[in-house]
Parts: sequence; C-alpha cells; structure tokens
Amino acid sequence: MANAVQLPLRERKKLDTRRRIFEVASHLFVDLGVQDTTIEAIAKAANVSKPTFFNYFSGKQEVLRELMTRMDEEFVSYILHSVATGHSTQQRLQLLMTQSGQHIQRRPDMTKLLLIEGMSDLGCPTVETSRMSILNDAMATLVERGRREGDIDTKFSIELQVQILVGGYLYGLLNWLSGDLKELDKTLQETALFLAEALAPR
Repeated sequence: MANAVQLPLRERKKLDTRRRIFEVASHLFVDLGVQDTTIEAIAKAANVSKPTFFNYFSGKQEVLRELMTRMDEEFVSYILHSVATGHSTQQRLQLLMTQSGQHIQRRPDMTKLLLIEGMSDLGCPTVETSRMSILNDAMATLVERGRREGDIDTKFSIELQVQILVGGYLYGLLNWLSGDLKELDKTLQETALFLAEALAPR
C-alpha cells in the first residue's frame, strides 16, 4: 500500500499552529466563558503572538462558529449512521440518541457552552437558517426512510415530522442544561421511544 502524500513541512507547521490555537481557545471558552476569553489570553496560551492568531482566525467568534459547525457535523453523522444501520424508526432514533448521549458524556461542558452560545444565533437569521437547514435535511432522510417502510405516518408532511423530531431532541438537551448528566441517557432514550410512537401510523 502506497504511503499517503505528506504535506511540506511549512504547511504541516501551519496546520499544527492553527490546531493548537483552536484547541487552546476551546478550552478557555469552557473555563472562562466566551465573553471573558480574550485574544491575548488565547495567543499567550497557544504560545503565539496576537498577530499570528489573526493570521488564522478573524476573531474568537470565528473559533466559536467552527466549534458549532463541528458539533453540527457530528450530530448529522449520527443521524446518517442511524439511518444506515437501524432496522426501524424506533431503533434508528435510539441509536441516534445513544451516540448523542455518548458524545455529550465525553465533553459535557463544551456541549453546554455551544448550546447556550448557539441560542444567541437566533438573532442572526442567516446563521441560524443555515445551521437548521443542514440538521433538518439530515433528519429528513430518517423520516423519508420510515415513511417508505411504513412505520412513520404519511398523513402529515415530512417538514412537520422533521420539526417534531428536531424539536424533541433539542428540547431534551435544553432541559438537561439545568439538570443532571446522569439522567441524560434515560431522558434521550425516553425521548426516542416517545418520538417513534408519536410518528407511527394510527
């Protein structure tokens, strides 16, 4: 098997620097909050100058947006995995909730941060519409498969059913924000069962 093409040393160093800045900023956001994290603090912790920070990011909000994008992409991957491997809508939703719960358990503080900061996007229609569109499109694949296989009611629109699924999941997470991490798995599994039953044909 041929070795993968390796980037030139200069490019590897640039990628490493960007990754270091990103990771340092992520940790500071969790420890201090986004508002109280300064560019100076990020640069110092990443062992770079302030101008070097701006060579890679326009500001801390760009780092935050990338964190949110990664979280969205992760969740979409869980949806698509559940569609590919589940044998019913109920099982797909349970798989989705299990993977989401495991993801949150790994970094609960980061998830809480991004959920709280993400709510501020509600005042920015362009950003919020784009994020929700990606999530809704992925969830629509789960709904469409369930409708084809007969375990999701076809009397209602796909758009409404997607709204119910996404809304149920997000509401569970918002409740968890002020609750106990130990209850998260139980809450998500109960949510999966309830949503599967709510969408089933009557």
